[in-house]
Amino acid sequence: MPNESNRPPQMFRVVLRAAFAVALLAAAPSSPAQDVGRLFFTPQQRQDLDRRRESNVTDSPIAVEPAVTVNGHVTRSSGKTTTWINGVPQYDTYRGRAPDRVAVTSGAVVRGVKVGQTLDNSKGEVHDPLQGGEIKVNRAAK
Repeated sequence: MPNESNRPPQMFRVVLRAAFAVALLAAAPSSPAQDVGRLFFTPQQRQDLDRRRESNVTDSPIAVEPAVTVNGHVTRSSGKTTTWINGVPQYDTYRGRAPDRVAVTSGAVVRGVKVGQTLDNSKGEVHDPLQGGEIKVNRAAK
Protein backbone atom coordinates (compact mmCIF):
# COMPACT_ATOMS: atom_id res chain seq x y z
CA MET A 1 0.00 0.00 0.00
CA PRO A 2 1.41 3.40 -1.00
CA ASN A 3 2.48 5.76 1.66
CA GLU A 4 -0.41 8.19 2.30
CA SER A 5 1.94 10.75 3.81
CA ASN A 6 3.48 11.48 0.35
CA ARG A 7 0.21 12.52 -1.29
CA PRO A 8 -0.35 15.91 0.33
CA PRO A 9 3.17 17.20 -0.50
CA GLN A 10 2.86 15.98 -4.11
CA MET A 11 -0.55 17.58 -4.50
CA PHE A 12 0.78 20.74 -2.90
CA ARG A 13 3.65 20.87 -5.46
CA VAL A 14 1.23 20.46 -8.38
CA VAL A 15 -1.03 23.23 -7.10
CA LEU A 16 1.95 25.45 -6.37
CA ARG A 17 3.35 24.96 -9.91
CA ALA A 18 -0.05 25.71 -11.46
CA ALA A 19 -0.42 28.87 -9.37
CA PHE A 20 3.09 29.96 -10.35
CA ALA A 21 2.35 29.44 -14.06
CA VAL A 22 -0.87 31.47 -13.80
CA ALA A 23 1.01 34.26 -11.99
CA LEU A 24 3.68 34.35 -14.72
CA LEU A 25 1.08 34.53 -17.48
CA ALA A 26 -0.81 37.30 -15.70
CA ALA A 27 2.38 39.30 -15.13
CA ALA A 28 3.59 39.01 -18.73
CA PRO A 29 3.31 42.33 -20.54
CA SER A 30 0.83 42.25 -23.35
CA SER A 31 2.04 44.00 -26.48
CA PRO A 32 -0.10 44.65 -29.53
CA ALA A 33 0.68 42.45 -32.52
CA GLN A 34 2.75 44.15 -35.17
CA ASP A 35 1.23 44.42 -38.63
CA VAL A 36 3.69 42.72 -41.00
CA GLY A 37 1.67 43.67 -44.06
CA ARG A 38 0.41 41.35 -46.72
CA LEU A 39 2.74 38.44 -47.32
CA PHE A 40 0.98 37.22 -50.44
CA PHE A 41 -0.91 38.80 -53.30
CA THR A 42 -4.40 40.18 -52.83
CA PRO A 43 -7.11 38.05 -54.47
CA GLN A 44 -7.33 40.56 -57.36
CA GLN A 45 -3.54 40.54 -57.92
CA ARG A 46 -3.51 36.73 -57.76
CA GLN A 47 -6.33 36.54 -60.34
CA ASP A 48 -4.49 38.98 -62.66
CA LEU A 49 -1.28 36.99 -62.30
CA ASP A 50 -3.04 33.70 -63.09
CA ARG A 51 -4.78 35.26 -66.11
CA ARG A 52 -1.47 36.64 -67.47
CA ARG A 53 0.24 33.28 -66.90
CA GLU A 54 -2.52 31.40 -68.75
CA SER A 55 -2.47 33.78 -71.70
CA ASN A 56 1.36 33.93 -71.75
CA VAL A 57 1.40 37.73 -71.47
CA THR A 58 4.64 39.34 -70.38
CA ASP A 59 4.98 42.62 -68.51
CA SER A 60 6.58 44.34 -71.47
CA PRO A 61 7.08 43.45 -75.12
CA ILE A 62 10.27 41.59 -75.93
CA ALA A 63 12.64 43.83 -77.81
CA VAL A 64 16.07 43.14 -79.19
CA GLU A 65 18.40 44.44 -76.52
CA PRO A 66 22.16 44.77 -76.74
CA ALA A 67 22.64 42.45 -73.75
CA VAL A 68 20.36 39.67 -72.51
CA THR A 69 20.88 38.36 -68.98
CA VAL A 70 19.19 35.16 -67.83
CA ASN A 71 18.29 35.88 -64.19
CA GLY A 72 16.51 32.61 -63.35
CA HIS A 73 14.53 29.64 -64.59
CA VAL A 74 11.80 27.59 -62.89
CA THR A 75 10.06 24.46 -64.18
CA ARG A 76 6.87 23.64 -62.30
CA SER A 77 5.60 20.13 -61.70
CA SER A 78 2.91 20.79 -64.31
CA GLY A 79 5.66 21.20 -66.92
CA LYS A 80 5.09 24.93 -67.39
CA THR A 81 8.17 27.10 -67.14
CA THR A 82 9.08 30.67 -66.25
CA THR A 83 12.37 32.25 -67.25
CA TRP A 84 13.47 35.70 -66.08
CA ILE A 85 15.32 37.55 -68.81
CA ASN A 86 16.63 40.99 -67.87
CA GLY A 87 14.36 40.82 -64.82
CA VAL A 88 11.16 40.25 -66.85
CA PRO A 89 9.36 36.91 -66.49
CA GLN A 90 8.78 34.96 -69.69
CA TYR A 91 6.17 32.21 -69.31
CA ASP A 92 6.35 28.78 -70.97
CA THR A 93 9.78 29.35 -72.46
CA TYR A 94 11.68 26.76 -74.45
CA ARG A 95 14.37 25.11 -72.36
CA GLY A 96 16.69 23.74 -75.03
CA ARG A 97 18.50 20.41 -75.21
CA ALA A 98 21.01 20.97 -72.42
CA PRO A 99 19.34 20.84 -68.99
CA ASP A 100 21.64 23.51 -67.52
CA ARG A 101 20.98 26.08 -70.25
CA VAL A 102 18.10 28.27 -71.42
CA ALA A 103 17.56 28.83 -75.15
CA VAL A 104 17.95 32.56 -75.94
CA THR A 105 17.45 33.94 -79.45
CA SER A 106 20.13 36.29 -80.70
CA GLY A 107 19.09 37.51 -84.13
CA ALA A 108 18.48 34.34 -86.15
CA VAL A 109 20.66 32.18 -83.91
CA VAL A 110 19.44 30.38 -80.77
CA ARG A 111 22.13 30.18 -78.08
CA GLY A 112 22.18 28.19 -74.86
CA VAL A 113 22.80 30.50 -71.91
CA LYS A 114 23.20 29.40 -68.29
CA VAL A 115 21.38 31.20 -65.50
CA GLY A 116 23.49 34.19 -64.48
CA GLN A 117 25.21 34.55 -67.85
CA THR A 118 24.77 37.50 -70.22
CA LEU A 119 24.49 37.21 -74.01
CA ASP A 120 25.95 40.20 -75.88
CA ASN A 121 23.75 40.40 -79.00
CA SER A 122 26.08 42.78 -80.83
CA LYS A 123 29.07 40.44 -80.60
CA GLY A 124 27.23 37.14 -80.15
CA GLU A 125 29.35 36.35 -77.09
CA VAL A 126 28.26 34.90 -73.77
CA HIS A 127 29.80 36.51 -70.68
CA ASP A 128 30.01 34.59 -67.44
CA PRO A 129 29.95 36.52 -64.15
CA LEU A 130 32.65 34.19 -62.82
CA GLN A 131 35.00 35.39 -65.61
CA GLY A 132 36.62 32.00 -66.08
CA GLY A 133 36.55 31.10 -62.39
CA GLU A 134 34.67 28.22 -60.90
CA ILE A 135 32.61 27.37 -57.88
CA LYS A 136 33.50 24.20 -56.03
CA VAL A 137 31.07 22.47 -53.72
CA ASN A 138 32.50 20.00 -51.24
CA ARG A 139 29.75 17.55 -50.47
CA ALA A 140 30.02 15.22 -47.55
CA ALA A 141 30.49 11.59 -48.50
CA LYS A 142 27.46 9.43 -47.74
